[in-house]
Amino acid sequence: MPSVVFRYLFGETAKTWLIITSVLVFLTLGIGLSRFIGDAAAGEVPVDTVATLAALSVVSNLEIVMPISVLLAIMLVVGRLCRDNEMAALMAGGAGLSVIYRPFLMLAALIALFAATMSIIAAPYAQREMNRLGAQTAANAVKSVTPGRFASFDDGRVSFYAESRDDRGRLHNVFIRLVRERDGADRQTIVTAETARQSVSRQHAVTLVLTDGWRYEGVPGDADYRVVQFAEHGVRLRPPQTADDDDVDAQTTLTLMNSDDPEAIAAWQTRISVPLSIFILTLIALPIGRVPPRAGRYGRVIVGILFYVVYLNLVRLSGQAIETGALRPLIGEWWVHLVVFGIALVLIARESGFGRRSRRARSAT
Repeated sequence: MPSVVFRYLFGETAKTWLIITSVLVFLTLGIGLSRFIGDAAAGEVPVDTVATLAALSVVSNLEIVMPISVLLAIMLVVGRLCRDNEMAALMAGGAGLSVIYRPFLMLAALIALFAATMSIIAAPYAQREMNRLGAQTAANAVKSVTPGRFASFDDGRVSFYAESRDDRGRLHNVFIRLVRERDGADRQTIVTAETARQSVSRQHAVTLVLTDGWRYEGVPGDADYRVVQFAEHGVRLRPPQTADDDDVDAQTTLTLMNSDDPEAIAAWQTRISVPLSIFILTLIALPIGRVPPRAGRYGRVIVGILFYVVYLNLVRLSGQAIETGALRPLIGEWWVHLVVFGIALVLIARESGFGRRSRRARSAT
C-alpha cells in the first residue's frame, strides 16, 4: 500500500505543481513583456531585445514563483483528499504522516534542486545578460530610438531625436544633445544632421555616422561657443559593457560568499533561502491545507498565500537588516527559517495527535 499511496500522491502533486507553475510563469512573462514593450516604445531599449529581456526577467523571478507553487500544489492536493474523505481513508488504512509526507518531500527535493540551480547559477547569469543588453542600448541608439519621439540615455545626459526612418534604417532630421562635465562645468554639445546611420566595424566598434549637419559646443551662458558645419561626422559610441561590478544581483554566488560586504552576504543568503524555503513550506503545507470533509478545497489557499507573503517579507527584511548592519550575518536570514520550521514541527505534532494523546493521558490519571 505505501508504494501505491506514494505513486498516487506524487503524481497528483506533480501535475498540480506543473499547472500552477505554468500559470505563474506565464503571468510573470506577461508582466515582463508589458514592461519592456513600454520601454521599447519610449526608446529606452531596442525592440528586438524585448522578448529576450522578458524571458530573462522570468528566470530572475523564479525564486519567488518556485516556493509558492510548491506550497499551493500540496495544499490543493491535501484539500481535495480531505474534501473527498480520501485522507480519512488513508489514515484508516494505516497510512501515517510519514507515508503521506514521503511523496511530498521527494517532489520537493527535485524542485528544490531545480530552484537552487535557478537562484544560485541561472538568476545571476540572467541579471548579467540584462545588464549587458541595457548597456548596449546606448551603443545602439539608431535601433532603439522611435522616430518622432525624444529618447534619453546615460541618465538623461544624452538626448536623441529623429523625425523619421527610411527602409534602409537611416534616420532623417536628427537632433542630438550631449552634456559632459569638464573643468567643473557642464559642457553642452548639440548636433543636428540631415541623416544618421549606424556603422559597426569588424572589431565591433559602433559609430554613429551623421551627414550634412552642424555641431555646436560650449558652456551654456558663455560666449565662446564653437560652431562647426560638416558634410560627414562620425560619433564613436560607447562599446557594449558587461554587468556592473557593483551589482550584487549579477555576481556569482561564489564571489558573494567570498566577500565581507554586508550587501553581498545578504544576497547569497537570499539565494540559499529559495531551496531551503521549499522544504520548510512542504512541511507546513499539509497541516494548513487540511480542511473538514465536504468543505471547499480552496478554503485554506488564502491562508497559505498570506503565510508565504509574511515568510517572504521577513526574509527580505532580514536581508535589508544585514545590509544596514542592524543584524549580524551569523543570525542573518536563518532565524526566519528556524522560526517557520519550528511552527511546522508544532503543526505536524498536532496532526500526529501528540497534544491530544497527552491530554487523554492526563485525564485518565
